[in-house]
Parts: sequence; C-alpha cells; structure tokens
Amino acid sequence: MGVRPHCKRMELILMVLIGMAWGVLLSALMKRDHWQYRGDPLRGESSPFPSSHRSMPSPNTTTIHPLPDIPSARLFNETRVLCLVMTSPKNHQSRAIHIQGTWGTRCNKLIFMSTKADEQLGTVVLNVREGYSNSWPKTRASLEYVYKRYFHQYDWFLKADDDTYVIMENLRALLYAQSPKRPILFGDKFQTHVKEGYTSGGSSYVLSRMALHRLIKLGFSNSSICTNRNYGYEDVELGRCLSAVGVATGDSRDENGLSRFIPISPLHWYSQALLNNATPDNTNDCCSNTAISFHFNNALEFYMLDYVLYKLRIFGINNVQDILRSKNSIWSTFQTTKTELGKNSINKIGPENNDTKRKSETKPKTES
Repeated sequence: MGVRPHCKRMELILMVLIGMAWGVLLSALMKRDHWQYRGDPLRGESSPFPSSHRSMPSPNTTTIHPLPDIPSARLFNETRVLCLVMTSPKNHQSRAIHIQGTWGTRCNKLIFMSTKADEQLGTVVLNVREGYSNSWPKTRASLEYVYKRYFHQYDWFLKADDDTYVIMENLRALLYAQSPKRPILFGDKFQTHVKEGYTSGGSSYVLSRMALHRLIKLGFSNSSICTNRNYGYEDVELGRCLSAVGVATGDSRDENGLSRFIPISPLHWYSQALLNNATPDNTNDCCSNTAISFHFNNALEFYMLDYVLYKLRIFGINNVQDILRSKNSIWSTFQTTKTELGKNSINKIGPENNDTKRKSETKPKTES
C-alpha cells in the first residue's frame, strides 16, 4: 500500500520535468525564428532578404555579396555598347560559347559573326570565306549588318575576336567622357602600314556611332576610299578607310602611358617574364591597372579571368574609389585633328553632326 503513493509522486515529478524541457525547447525555437526575421541580433540590422532556415549564415555557408555596384550599373544603361565577335565554325564550341558564358554577358548586346549557323550562339551567317587573309570582307560585311539593324540603338560598337577577353566596365569608363557623335575609335594603335596608324583587330577596337556612320556612308560607298576586294587584313584596311573619312584614333592609354588594349594574355606575359628572371613591378608592368582587353586567350583563361576579376575578394584591402571623368573634359583628345577640321564635305553628313556645328550654323550673321 505504501508503494503506490510513491509511484504517483515520481510520475508527477517526471511530468513536470518533461513539461519544463518542452517549454525550454519551444522558447529556443521561437527566439531563433525571431532572429531570422529581424536580421543579425548582434548588429540590430534588418535583413533585406526573405527569411528561411537555408539563408541563415553559418561558418559553412557562402556569404551573400552586397547588391550590384551602382556606378557600373549606371554605366551599363548610359553607355550602350554592342559587342561584335568574329568567330568561325571550328571555334564555336571551343571559344565563342565561352565568351557567351563570361565577359559577353556584360555587353548591352552580343552578336557572333560566322559562316555557319549555330542555334546555341545565334550566329549571323555571312557569305564570305574564312581565314585570316580574308578577314577584311568578313569584317566589312559584319559592320554593314550592324549598321543596318542596330545603328540607332547603341552608342558604341565593339569588334573583338573569339580569343579576346574584354573588361566591359573599364571600356565604358573610358567611353563615358566621350560623345558617340564624335568620329572616333579606340584601340591598340600601330604605326605601320598606314600613315596615320591603325588599331589592332586582335585586342579589339570600338567605334563611336558617328565613326560607324562615316565608315558606311562615305567609305563603303566609295571603292577608291575603302576597297571592296574579297581579301585583305581587316585592321589595316579599316585603318585606311577610317583615316580617309575623317575618323581619328583616340588615346586609350592610362595616366602612366600604359596600354589598356593588350595584344597578349597577361598570363603569357607574366609567365615569360618570370622565366627570364624579370619580376613584374611598377617599372616593367605589361599593361594598365585599368586594362580593357586581352588577346590570345583560351577558354580556360576566360573563366580564370572572370573568377579573378569578378569573384575573388581579398580581406582587409579596400578598393580605391572609382571616379568617372566629366563628359565635358577632353582627356582623350584626338591624336590628329586635321582630318576632322579640314574636310568640310565629310562634316556635312546629315543628322549626326555634332552640337557645336549645329549652333554655329544657326547663329545669325551680324551686320557690318
């Protein structure tokens, strides 16, 4: 008889302990859900992201990066660049498709020019022969295609090869201070073959809207200015055409005189420098800290450059504040102005004339 009251007492104590355990557990769960909703309890910040158990930060999860960079997003909308990539059927899957997955995603529009249809790339098929010695008719046909369909939709027209990597943000920063109504192009300038020089096709070059207009309307319509033969090297022939129609080459070098359009891959230059016991430093660097393009890259280098430039972060090193130059500044002046100022017939080509010329034409004459 004395055992039953003792058992009942033990059962009661056990039930109280179980109830207390459940209460502690429920309280902990409610606090955790409250922290997820409110953000980081240590900083008192509200989270901009929807709360979920998966998004809770922990030592084993990847940190969410900040919102997209505002200056680069603004440049994307204000400085519209169409990217024209020259490729060939044998390079569709080994090169071009990897541009589509890396730097090409940062173009306002990306177009691949080839001689064979490719549904994955959306290639524009040209009726020309492939080969380096036939690069001129292919480039000419490509520029005519772009002018006919996209001239008024974009400010600048970039031509690149399928082994070129382009840093679009740095390109737009260079172009921001320039007016697309100016007849100008930028690239890696060579001084051979053409008296005024020409820009290398390999490391890419970019034409303003006005430069493309003059090239098509004044150059391609006159075979004595721009040859219409079905062979030739595109950058040399293009240099002759642009010089003849009053398009000047802007200075794309940085403040230290270093090139921004690079005819080689940085991996090739640095590896060779190290093999020759020449450690890269500020005195013999291959290129500008604000480089725009690199030539002779393979597909693996596309992804490596994409990772280093856009994903790799270094703890404790603050990025230098980027400042855009004013659009009124003339920091990239023409290397030669006589081609623009001395050809009145070229300047009179219709709706794309510059604002200064319009004002001078509409100013009333004063009486003597």
